Amino acid sequence: MVRLTTGATLLALLCAAPAFAQPRPPIQAPQPPPPAPPEPAPVEQAPPAPAPTPAPPPPAAPTAPQDPYGQDVLNEQIAEELVGRAQQLLEARLFLDAKQLAAEAIAKSPKGNAADRARFIIKTVNAQLDIKEEGAAPPPAPKVDLSPIDSSQIDPSKNPPPSQQQPETPVHDGRNAAMIHGALYGGTLGATIGAFINQDSPATVAVPLGIATGVGAGLLSRRLVRSLKWDEAQVRTAGSFNLWGGVVGGLFAEAATGAGDNDPTAGGILLGASLGGALGLAGGGMLAKNKKLTRGDVALVDTLAGIGTVGGLTVGMLMQPAQVEAYSINAIIGALGGVVVGYIAAPQTNTTPRRMLRVAGIAAAGGALPFLIYAGIADSSTSSDERVVGGLSTLGLLAGAYLGFRLTRGMDEGLDVQDGKKSTDDAPAATLRRNSDGSWAFGGVGVSALSSQLSPQRRGEHGAMLTLLGGAF
Repeated sequence: MVRLTTGATLLALLCAAPAFAQPRPPIQAPQPPPPAPPEPAPVEQAPPAPAPTPAPPPPAAPTAPQDPYGQDVLNEQIAEELVGRAQQLLEARLFLDAKQLAAEAIAKSPKGNAADRARFIIKTVNAQLDIKEEGAAPPPAPKVDLSPIDSSQIDPSKNPPPSQQQPETPVHDGRNAAMIHGALYGGTLGATIGAFINQDSPATVAVPLGIATGVGAGLLSRRLVRSLKWDEAQVRTAGSFNLWGGVVGGLFAEAATGAGDNDPTAGGILLGASLGGALGLAGGGMLAKNKKLTRGDVALVDTLAGIGTVGGLTVGMLMQPAQVEAYSINAIIGALGGVVVGYIAAPQTNTTPRRMLRVAGIAAAGGALPFLIYAGIADSSTSSDERVVGGLSTLGLLAGAYLGFRLTRGMDEGLDVQDGKKSTDDAPAATLRRNSDGSWAFGGVGVSALSSQLSPQRRGEHGAMLTLLGGAF
């Protein structure tokens, strides 16, 4: 019974063995490998991704909380302060200091509004100082040259003068002017000598001798000027003072010798003209040696002196003085007044011989026109006709002179300079302008828009500026 049971048990186990062996294949089956291939791919791609990313975050994290504005913002603020100070120096015409501060602003913050304003200031300074920088782009920050600018080191070949300056004026030969002035004064000296040689009939000797000495003095003056190397402006300076000195001297001698019941003599008048001319020549020669006046300045002196002399005579007609010597005194005052006013005003004006010739012609026409009606109103029984004509002639001279200056305004602008020198027109745009050489000129209405570069404002708030007086020193 027991054996049967044991044998049955073994038989049952043998039959059940296949049943226990069947579940193992699913457990040991190669199902895990399919999920394995996706795992190596991320493992190979992971190293390149984290490599560049970890380095940048560490510096960015501490800077943000330590400086909320950033270093660039701080540099821009410093540059704004530098540009503001540079603008003040520019308005004060301290060009070199303004340029230096503007360059520092660019070095501090090469980009931004401050740099743009700084470049505008540097451009303005270069235009004022006639500096032409090579290359429009500013130098890099570490290479900015902050040393003061020496104008003597500027190469004229690389920095040509701006368009508003005229080229160097030619040197005018003064020999022809010397011949004319020498002939006039030489003729006066010869006539004076001839008048004293034959006092009974002065003209018989004075006229031929005056002509001969005039020709000789004219030829001698050409050689004298060539040896002195004087230009036309110097010759005309000495000649002008010699001429008006002779006129004043002759008028004074006429008034002195004709006082009372005495009649003025030809010898006395010529002697006064010779002495006055000598004094004028001495004074004019000193001025000519210093080269103070230009050709246009001398032309202005001659024009005003001539108007003053004729005006003194016409005022005498209006006054109708009891003594005829008053005519000469009036003419002396007018001539001296014209010389003084012309000498003072000449360096402050823009006059040339061509312009003054037109002014003198218009003034002479204005003074001569009233005499055309004198023939119709002349009356020997009264002096009213002379008073009317004298008054109208005086007004005509003044009106003609004013009209002449008005019509010729702007003629030969910038040409009133010494021979061999460059004209200067460096004053800023303004109604009345003074250049650095001391000359004055009218520039019209100097209206300009306010620059947004120099004074940034909100859009729509820019205005215009009217400059009445501008100057360069």
